[in-house]
Amino acid sequence: MTVRGIDHAGITVASIKAALVFYRDLLGLRVTDEGEDSGPELDAITGLSGMRIRYAELDLGGGQLLEVIEYTPPEGGRLFQRPCDTGASHLALRVDDVDAVCTRLLAAGVTVPGRPTTISAPGRWNGARCVYVEDPDGRTVELVQRPA
Repeated sequence: MTVRGIDHAGITVASIKAALVFYRDLLGLRVTDEGEDSGPELDAITGLSGMRIRYAELDLGGGQLLEVIEYTPPEGGRLFQRPCDTGASHLALRVDDVDAVCTRLLAAGVTVPGRPTTISAPGRWNGARCVYVEDPDGRTVELVQRPA
């Protein structure tokens, strides 16, 4: 058995509406599918009972999808984590212009704890321009602009 790649990235959100404002409207990802689901197959996949979800799938390019899922019920609790906390994760998205996207996000009231920075260390990341921002649920999203 061999892993062949990432099929999609899935994240749980408090509100599909707020997630779509961030990922679709502010970051420009195209929605490829959205809807609601429930039933024994979803219960079996998640290991939870009585699941009901709202979801949207967004095109990340290159055949990759970002799936955002709102559970209703059960209602989950908010996860608080810092990038340095063990088990923390982040989603890294490639953009054409980190500074322009960061400016747009700041104007929309998005939390941007860092500042766009160009990496000068030798290696694969040399010349990449990156910044961490937070989505509506406080999840760390890294914006990455690779050198031309």
